[in-house]
Amino acid sequence: MARIRCTKATFAATSVLVALYSIMGIGSGHAADLIWEVENPFRFFKRTSTYDMFEKAFAEARGTSETLPSNIIWRIERKLNDPDCKDSSSPSACAATARARYETSRMGWAAQTVGVNCYDRNARPRHYMTVCERQYSWGVAKEDYVLPDAHTVVIRLSPEHLSEAGVGECTWSWQPRRPGGAAESRKQPCKDKLVIKRVPFALDRAVSGVSVKVQLPDGRELADPNVVVEDLFIVALGDSFASGESNPDRPVVFSAAREMVYDPVNAETRDHFASRSLKPAPNYGVASSADNFDPKSLPKRKIDDEERDLVYAPTSREFLHAFEDRSAQWLSADCHRSQYGYPFRVGIELTLENRHRAVSFVSLACSGSDTVEGLFQERDARERFGEPGGKKAPGQFDALSDLICRGGNAARTRNESYTLPVYSWGSTQISSETITKRWCPAESRKRQIDLVLMSIGGNDVGFGPLVLYTMTNNADDLAPIAGWIGQQIRFGPDVSRAYLNVLDQRLKAIKSALQDGFGVDPSRVLQNAYEPIQFDETGAVCGAQPTLGMDVHPKFSVSRERATEVSNFARELQTRMECITDARRHSDCPTGLATGSGTGFGFVTDHLGEFAKRGICARDPARALMDQVAMGMPRKSHVSETFEPYSPANTLPYAHHWRLIRNPNDAFLAANLHREGISPFDLLQPAYAAPYSGAFHPSAEGHSIVADHVIRHAREVLDRRNATEKFGALTQPESR
Repeated sequence: MARIRCTKATFAATSVLVALYSIMGIGSGHAADLIWEVENPFRFFKRTSTYDMFEKAFAEARGTSETLPSNIIWRIERKLNDPDCKDSSSPSACAATARARYETSRMGWAAQTVGVNCYDRNARPRHYMTVCERQYSWGVAKEDYVLPDAHTVVIRLSPEHLSEAGVGECTWSWQPRRPGGAAESRKQPCKDKLVIKRVPFALDRAVSGVSVKVQLPDGRELADPNVVVEDLFIVALGDSFASGESNPDRPVVFSAAREMVYDPVNAETRDHFASRSLKPAPNYGVASSADNFDPKSLPKRKIDDEERDLVYAPTSREFLHAFEDRSAQWLSADCHRSQYGYPFRVGIELTLENRHRAVSFVSLACSGSDTVEGLFQERDARERFGEPGGKKAPGQFDALSDLICRGGNAARTRNESYTLPVYSWGSTQISSETITKRWCPAESRKRQIDLVLMSIGGNDVGFGPLVLYTMTNNADDLAPIAGWIGQQIRFGPDVSRAYLNVLDQRLKAIKSALQDGFGVDPSRVLQNAYEPIQFDETGAVCGAQPTLGMDVHPKFSVSRERATEVSNFARELQTRMECITDARRHSDCPTGLATGSGTGFGFVTDHLGEFAKRGICARDPARALMDQVAMGMPRKSHVSETFEPYSPANTLPYAHHWRLIRNPNDAFLAANLHREGISPFDLLQPAYAAPYSGAFHPSAEGHSIVADHVIRHAREVLDRRNATEKFGALTQPESR
């Protein structure tokens, strides 16, 4: 079989031709005369109004600059998620200076879109809709989510021609480029935009799109023969660093008056006592002594009894139902998958900066996933596992195969087997398991994948247990939680190194699976390096103030010694992943790696420097003391009877922070996950809630920064693809 081989010289020549074609206007379809764009091009969004929100923020963030800012996604994040208040220096100051959109804005932009997209979060298993009904300015259309047959396009005259046309009427006509398509026409005021409801789309660009003409009032005719939408299919795979863990689409809202006492024996009495006054209490200063607070007392979700001026008994069915009803909302609760994950932001930005482009986007990234349990096989759901059909999250490869295969699961008829190293958490005994996958044959796939964004490997070596190793003194502190989830959840780098030694075998299997099951060339995969989470604002390892951001539970504190151990191991992991991707990156890469010279994936590392001084304990250098105070867990003071250092009702989960990594306090206040099947007042609930709500993961702001770096590599991948497709004649065949 022949394969296409593109040399550096070939791409250099291709780049020159691309530039020349652009300068000469060849293939541009007189774009200077007619300006067109795709309506609602990020096809995950059902409503045009959702995309318009991003388009407006993009325009404001970009300003009048001809050059796109390098941090454009971060700028959009701040436009959309800055709370609407005059003074956002602290939660209390923001609440005191709240403006009209304060309550909506502090919940974050994703709270507005979590229920109006092409993902069915109510089904079991949860899944992307095969056919999604999307809304446009002209009405609704039912579309195949993976492979659309048409897009809505809006066309207008350029400003120069619009000025010439004045208040007259223009006659528009358009003809599908595919043979046999029926022509259409419309006469309307020249100042109005032309909306072509359904511009045909085909994977073969030669028969995709429409040819458009417009006759001006003076009889002149303008034309664009190539109104052709570029529709990209982008897929995200992997673990919590891609899923958006710690950033629920709609965070929890807390009571300004009531507290949650984690002690089942006296919960009812204390809850009634704490609820004597239902009016929000004023905020005072910082407590003078920790003795003023009960460590078992924490912020309580605002539930409907408070809104109705009632008090549900904590052990009652009404309380349990109301408490669950006010849980954080996720795009996909089983995976803690959120629209704040960096892959979503990359997909949206690719449409914002090229309005001739649409993106069909699928993220299957799932918190807790490793190569075996997560990609190749199903894994335990993060939450709501007690619901019928909710116990497991489907394997990501299987979910993707069903989605892109014509005929779904029944059409997956091609078998391939993969041998992967497997082990039980905490054990250094490694064995092998052969996993057979049923793939969709190439001829049955709806389309090729243009770009894969992937984060994987951290859980393969025990990311979660390593984190808990740094913040607890021994495994006994969390033994009951380990029993809940059925595995050891705390061990040190000595165990993780055994898993690191077989990581190359797992990555080789991923590479093979992407090629066998989906036809993905490695050059179209961008794998992300893990952001450092362990450094303070000076670049030192956290632990100088062991409980900073950790006082949600008295057993939590960062040991600088153990954190340094894990930090050293994190460098080993980084180096090994670089070697697995490209063995030429380091002179001391191990010999005999299963991935040989490398997976060929793009390995994105240039974002790491931005996190080097912004970890879980990092304070804003310009306001270190104020930031340190605000990192404390709000609790009611026995002296003032008010929450200090601020009311949890004023929490700002998506405001700007210096730290880009969620600490346990942050995670508890954003997602507030409680273990199902036991009393919500159990003493171990806070110890479970903080780490499993997403502590030690990037904030939404952190994800926007990651996206700003990943998108640069994404552009390169897509540019290479486009150059190869446009100028394939320049390439030379090579025997395989």
